[in-house]
Amino acid sequence: MTRGLYLDCVGGIAGDMLLAALIDAGGDPSRLYALPVRLGLKDVTIQVERGRSGGFVARRVRVGFDPAAHPHHRGPAEVRALIVAASLEEGVERRALAIFDALARAEAAVHGVTTDAVHFHEVGAVDAIVDVIGTCELLASLDVEQVTCSPLPMGHGFVDCAHGRLPLPVPAVATMLAGVPVRDAGVEGETVTPTGLAVLKGLGAEFGPMPPMLVAAVGTGAGTRESPTQANVVRAFVGELPEAAGAPTEGQVLVECTLDDLDPRLLPELLDRLMQAGALEVHAVPVLTKKGRPGQLVRALSRGETRKGVIAAFFAHSTTLGVRTYPVEKHGLARRAERVHTPWGEVEVKVALLAGRPLRCRAEYDACLALAREAGVPVRDVIAAAEGAWERDRSGD
Repeated sequence: MTRGLYLDCVGGIAGDMLLAALIDAGGDPSRLYALPVRLGLKDVTIQVERGRSGGFVARRVRVGFDPAAHPHHRGPAEVRALIVAASLEEGVERRALAIFDALARAEAAVHGVTTDAVHFHEVGAVDAIVDVIGTCELLASLDVEQVTCSPLPMGHGFVDCAHGRLPLPVPAVATMLAGVPVRDAGVEGETVTPTGLAVLKGLGAEFGPMPPMLVAAVGTGAGTRESPTQANVVRAFVGELPEAAGAPTEGQVLVECTLDDLDPRLLPELLDRLMQAGALEVHAVPVLTKKGRPGQLVRALSRGETRKGVIAAFFAHSTTLGVRTYPVEKHGLARRAERVHTPWGEVEVKVALLAGRPLRCRAEYDACLALAREAGVPVRDVIAAAEGAWERDRSGD
């Protein structure tokens, strides 16, 4: 059976909270304690404590170090070199690199630079590096292959960081929120950190209700901040998932309408706006309407909690006077992100898993297109090279 992890983000998600929850759920702490030496950070200390938060008995993880003894920021290449030099297990290294890649892409989008020009500040600090790699080590010790997460509770207000005083969610988090269900936490302060969200994105986490599983262990990890209204914890449920290919995902809604008077030039913008509003998938199908006019059947698959925003996008950016909604049950394969080498650079591929085993992959088109344009080669060549490299790596396992 496939080993799964469900994260119930009661108070939010941060790297230290996730570490603590995984240790409390049975993750091997010796893997965490060994990291400072393996990473060449010998002055770093790691403490795992027991405590309470909002009535919950929980674990806390504290990473101690002298900030003056370490760089104020690190670039993606420096972080990558640190990870590669640690000689981690293949799966641990792959996951850690995917997480920092998610961070780099978010920071690059925020600052309008390439990923190579990004400088990690808070997320390049020692504690963030330990949080990311430690999480990957603990997931490996628990044999977790598939991660699902609850909607994320978002706090409000401001936070002070290396770039000054920023509104919450901070820009890097806001950039990574596309396609992620959220809710109002009802508290002031940062509840979702860039490191915490990047871990979820890099692991290819699905978002939704707890999947069917035979629960083997439950762990609770607490953050450092306390709130008078709710526990600042994340709960980790570890267990066995059904062998069936693609257990159904509940709570999804299909929203559609038929348009016969929309300027065709506006259709791409409508589809883009639907995605921005939280749609998971969108498409348009040419149809003949009741008056024999050519038209478009536009459909958007949405989560239940983002349905209203998708409906509002239909009304704001199309000519429709009404939409139809249908509850749907989606069956999907688990997925994870991996990186492969091509003659033109690294590319991320999305790997589909059947009963925990790799089934096939698809290269990320936008990344392939960027490399193709830079090198002046057809994008199909980059895609073929990336997917071929994954197949060769898989055959060599």
